[in-house]
Amino acid sequence: MNAVLSAAVLTGAEAIHPGFGFLSENSKFATMCEEVGIKFIGPSGAVMDLMGDKINARAQMIKAKVPVIPGSDGEVHTSEEALEVAEKIGYPVMLKASAGGGGKGIRKVEKPEDLVAAFESASSEAKAAFGNGAMYMERVIYPARHIEVQILADQQGHVVHLGERDCSLQRNNQKVLEESPSVAIGKTLRQQIGEAAVRAAESVGYENAGTIEFLLDEAKGEFYFMEMNTRVQVEHPVTEFVTGVDIVKEQIKIADGQELSFSQEDVEIRGHAIECRINAEIQPLTLHRAQARFPIFICQVAEWGYVWIQRSILATLFLLTMTA
Repeated sequence: MNAVLSAAVLTGAEAIHPGFGFLSENSKFATMCEEVGIKFIGPSGAVMDLMGDKINARAQMIKAKVPVIPGSDGEVHTSEEALEVAEKIGYPVMLKASAGGGGKGIRKVEKPEDLVAAFESASSEAKAAFGNGAMYMERVIYPARHIEVQILADQQGHVVHLGERDCSLQRNNQKVLEESPSVAIGKTLRQQIGEAAVRAAESVGYENAGTIEFLLDEAKGEFYFMEMNTRVQVEHPVTEFVTGVDIVKEQIKIADGQELSFSQEDVEIRGHAIECRINAEIQPLTLHRAQARFPIFICQVAEWGYVWIQRSILATLFLLTMTA
């Protein structure tokens, strides 16, 4: 971080865009930028800390009247506490790292006899990944879809949403395909979930681009807040394709103090966009047992890793490019 900031100061840079990895959700880096007079293109470090902690974020969403999944009231530190919470909310339950994301520190537990081992495993993984082994728990919603809503917020307090992305197709808690709009959401539900995302951002004084993630109970048509990503995401081009909004350009304009150049009424979803991801896995043999509607291609990219690609137009083209 010091090296990046030193380079920025020496070259006379006015702002830093952190991209969507490494420093993009690092509140310390955002605060350091502010201290040396360089604009961090994203939310403040304080907002990152608030929304990056799942327990605090959950409490904030309850205040903002955004639906949350029934779960623990705070952090769960021991397996004994976990057993008590699970008994209260009912099985199956989901264990999640309080301070993390990206699929780390997550375990689904179907019955009491499996909870202690799952808790210890998830907590250890969270401690190694995020430096914090605290967990929180939620009741499992199934069947469900993973729906996220893209928002933009300027410094003047204007917040708009750019519709949703459906990220339900996942492997090992990692997204495989994102599409917009979701085929599971109609006009009324799209408006409701979009308004909830705007309320969420407004309640914390959010600035710049962010994503509010929800779990959609398909059977009941109800949605619940899961977490907020306080950065632009890898899949943001999906939204750009169907709205015509250049999200990164808007980020820079917002950081410059400019108001959003459009209102919620100006946002129109046109067409359909899909993004396919390529995931690396060390043990390709596990893929041979996976059932799928479409063939799966496997190509070796290094001695230690393989890439698996579920067939689609985009993924097949990428594979041809890699092997050409």
